[in-house]
Amino acid sequence: MKTRRYFELVKLKGLMREKKISYRKLSKETKISVDALNNKINGYSLLNAEEIYKIVDVLEISPDNIITYFFPQMLRNVSWITIKQGGESKCQRMH
Repeated sequence: MKTRRYFELVKLKGLMREKKISYRKLSKETKISVDALNNKINGYSLLNAEEIYKIVDVLEISPDNIITYFFPQMLRNVSWITIKQGGESKCQRMH
């Protein structure tokens, strides 16, 4: 039995469903085997930077959303709010 060692990329799976892109289709487009893709998305192994780049390209994920889809653990520990001041966006940590 496999042990999940990393975070499951739940939001990425949701985006794939939304865009009607199967593991097989994403595998073909990114040249990552279906088994490897399944293991990486489900938290059994890690995606490397090149693989993330390929998936971002295929799924048309904006740079602002890369953390949301690929690094969910970063969002669990910190809450951020965006404050607009003078036309400039600033992020502030909430405790």
